[in-house]
Order: sequence, then C-alpha cells, then structure tokens
Amino acid sequence: MLRLLLVLLTFLALSMAPLAQAANHLVRLGVLAHRGKAEALKSWGPTAQYLSQQIPGYQFVIVPLSNDDIGPAVEYNELEFVLTNPGSYAELEFSFGITRIATLKNKSPLGAYSVLGAVIFARADRQDIQSLADLRGKRFMAVHENAFGGWWLAWHEMKHQGIDPYQDFSLLTFNGFPQDNIVYAIRDGKVDAGTVRTDLLESMAFSGKIQLKDFRVLNAQHAENFPYLLSTPLYPDWAFATLRHTPDELAQQVAIALLKMQPGHPAAQAGGYVEWTVPLDYHSVQQLMQELRVGHYIHYGKLSLIDLAKQYWMGIAATLLAIIILTSAYLYTLHLNRRLSHTMKHLEEEISQRQCIEKDLLRTRDNLECRVADRTAELARINEELESRVAHRTAQLLSAMQRLDAEMKTKHEQSDTIPPG
Repeated sequence: MLRLLLVLLTFLALSMAPLAQAANHLVRLGVLAHRGKAEALKSWGPTAQYLSQQIPGYQFVIVPLSNDDIGPAVEYNELEFVLTNPGSYAELEFSFGITRIATLKNKSPLGAYSVLGAVIFARADRQDIQSLADLRGKRFMAVHENAFGGWWLAWHEMKHQGIDPYQDFSLLTFNGFPQDNIVYAIRDGKVDAGTVRTDLLESMAFSGKIQLKDFRVLNAQHAENFPYLLSTPLYPDWAFATLRHTPDELAQQVAIALLKMQPGHPAAQAGGYVEWTVPLDYHSVQQLMQELRVGHYIHYGKLSLIDLAKQYWMGIAATLLAIIILTSAYLYTLHLNRRLSHTMKHLEEEISQRQCIEKDLLRTRDNLECRVADRTAELARINEELESRVAHRTAQLLSAMQRLDAEMKTKHEQSDTIPPG
C-alpha cells in the first residue's frame, strides 16, 4: 500500500512538472551570432539556463540574430533582452531606447578583458603588404558593413591614415559570420587582407585551426595590460541590455544574477567568458560612429529636409503656428486699417461738406445781415422822410388853420362892427 502511494505521488509530480514549466514566463534573449547561429545557441544556452535558475517564474531562451535581424527584432519587441557588440548596442540605444545593464568580461587564451579592438592582417609571406598604405589596390574582406569589431574599427583606423577603402581597394567584400572564414580566406589567398575582432586569431591558434606565424598584423598597436594582436584602439566589450517594454523588476533581477555569477561557472565556461561587470561607458563608440557617419549618424552634418522635419518638428510646428498667427494678425490689422481709412475718408468728406454748408450759411447770414441793414437804413430814411413830410404837412395844416382862424376871427369882428340894417 505504501509502495502504491509512492508510485502515485511520483506520477503526480512528473505530470505536474510540465505544467509548472509552462507556467513560467518566456523571456527571449537576442544574441548577435557573430560566429554563426549554431555556435550562439551552444555558447549562450547555458547562460539562459543560469538565468532561469536564478530567477524563478521565468524561462529564458536564446534567439540567435544576424546584423540584419537584430534591429527589426528589437524594434518590434520580439525580445526582452539583447546581447550584442558595442556598435550594435549604440545603434539600438539611439534608435529604440535599449539600456545596458552589464558589460561582458570576455575570456580568451591570455586572460579576461572587458574591452575589445580589431586586428588588420595579411599573410606573412606577402612582402608587398607591410602597412595600411600598401592595401591600396588590394582585395580586402571584413565581416559586415555594420559590424563594429569586424569592420568599423578597421575602417576608422584607415580613415585616420587617409585611406578610403570604398575607393582605394580593388575589391571590398563582407563575408558575414562566422569570422573564422575571413581568416581562412586570407590564409588560402582568396583575398589579400582582412579584419576581425581581437583575440580571434589567438583563439583559433589555441584550438589548432591556424598558426599565428602565418599572418602579419598591419598597423600593430600595443595597449597596456592587453596581450592580444591589435591594430586599433580599444573599446568596451559586448553589452547586455534591456528593452523599453521589459519590466524594470525583471531587468534588475537579471543584472543582479549576472553580476553575482562567479568566474568558472559552467555557463561562463560555455560562453567563453569569465564574468560580467558593471556597464561601461560607450561614449567612445558613439564618437567613432559619428566620425564614420554610420548607424544613426549616417546623415550627420548633412540633414535632409525630411530629417530636419523629423528632428525639429515641434519647433518647426511652433514656428509655423507663430507665423500663421502673426500673418493672420497682420492681415486682420491691415483689414481694420483699410476700414478705418475708408471711414476717415468718409468722415473727412462729410466734414468738408459741412464746412462748405457752414460757409454758405455764413455767406447767407452775411447777405441777410447786409440786406437787413440796408432795409433798416432805407426804412429809417423813409421814416425820416415821412416824419419830415408829416411835420411839414402838420405845419402847413397848422398854418392853414391859423389863417382860417384869423380869417374867421376877422370876419367875426367885421360882423360885429356892421350896424344892424
């Protein structure tokens, strides 16, 4: 009975395990497969397993990506995290806002380093190729036109020495991943020279694939405490970054898990690295891209109208709005001025007409006053004449009455002196 119970419990545990695993949230880690997709799955699969163990409830899986695939995968949120080279990281940071949370400390036969460079090389028996200047007219091979350690670093060094690979080489080809094929192509004489990231030649030699004595490094550089063949300055190594849509809490847990990974951990051994360190400053990468005008700096210094509109659309819109408002205000003011001018002209005409009427009234008044004065004077003259005539007539009447009176008186006296008959 006890044995049957144990069998049943074992069966239930086994049947529940897939369900528990299915309940985990899938977390996609995009990795730039610089040595091929199969190698990326082999190298980084254990790191994904390590993160799944360290962060319960999440299942991390590796998504190998090429230089051409990694941008669209980030743009369309097909990943939660991305592990890529410095140039790719700088481009994705600018274009899609990814944020670095750790920098890789790479392992190679001669030690562990969180920086990288590029090596430019040719076959050792090519006596006609001793320096970068000798590459003019030669066939050259790189990884990809957008590869940081596999092209941009070498191109940047050539540019500083006055060499334009797009004009000065007889042939410039990009072979893609894995970078090992570039080394083989130079060894076999298919091209005259090429470039790969630092430590690749040492790694291939350590594994017995090539012999270092068969190759000559061009523009050899020496960096303190950096033992690998080198032709360029050093830059921060690969960045582990989180996307905008990735939860902050998950990103924090991943950063902590990476930083606490101990050197020698099976995941680190499988990935060919030692450990992870705090994210380094990638400003030097941005400067290199700006000088080469690659990635998001492709139109640097020569913005088109479309780029200008995209970059400054808010300022342009505000300026256009201000121009429209000012133009409308000007036109409205001009309209008001015209109406005011028309009204003023009309008022001036009315004032002029009123002034003319007032002048006519004044003339009429003056004429009336003159006529009244003349009539008054004439009436006064007539009145004087009448008064004079009346006075004269009165005097005549008085004189006549006096004469009549006198005659009457005389007659009366005469009648009194005549005796009765």
